[in-house]
Amino acid sequence: TCGACRRLGTAALSVTHPNAPTEMSGLTAHAVSSRAAAPSRAGLRSRRASVRAGASRVPAVAAADVDALPAELKKIIGAFQMVPDPMSRYKQLLFFAAKLKDFPEEARVDENKVPGCVSQVWVVPRIEDDKVYFVADSDSQLTKGLAALLVTGLSGATPKEIMAVEPDFVELLGLGQSLTPSRTNGFMNMLRLMQKKTLEAFMAAEAAKEEA
Repeated sequence: TCGACRRLGTAALSVTHPNAPTEMSGLTAHAVSSRAAAPSRAGLRSRRASVRAGASRVPAVAAADVDALPAELKKIIGAFQMVPDPMSRYKQLLFFAAKLKDFPEEARVDENKVPGCVSQVWVVPRIEDDKVYFVADSDSQLTKGLAALLVTGLSGATPKEIMAVEPDFVELLGLGQSLTPSRTNGFMNMLRLMQKKTLEAFMAAEAAKEEA
């Protein structure tokens, strides 16, 4: 098993060596410990109930729910929570879409395409100074806004921070009335692919260091 896999632990092994025995360590241990936090889970379940009940106001968020998120993602959550109604939050998503940087044509390949999305979405990471930076694009303005939200919120974070992000954080944005179930599922798939590609980019960078 490669040195990068040993440092990253189970998550990296599952990507590069599906049949290898695993131990929990590194980024994976951090991510699993974050996912196991009962108070955060309970809080998010309560917020889901509020959304299903038709509440239009963004629910209050306990600090413990967002402490582990990357700094830029926290700022985005705070900005969405200050917007008073679903239509305004929807317009804010479209504003994010307009800010997305140009995506290289040569990167529009299946390897970078998000599976299970209603629209076509592509994401590509790079690692610079031990931080991860993303570019993304979509053929739909709404999906482009969701991709831009993740690109802005995750770029500049460390691999460990990105791996610790729970998909449930979408509940904190108050977009429940703006997104269909299929759009929400596509958003979750975007995050999962970005986390997978973060692992792959991290391992490639570590392998390059070992060869240098």
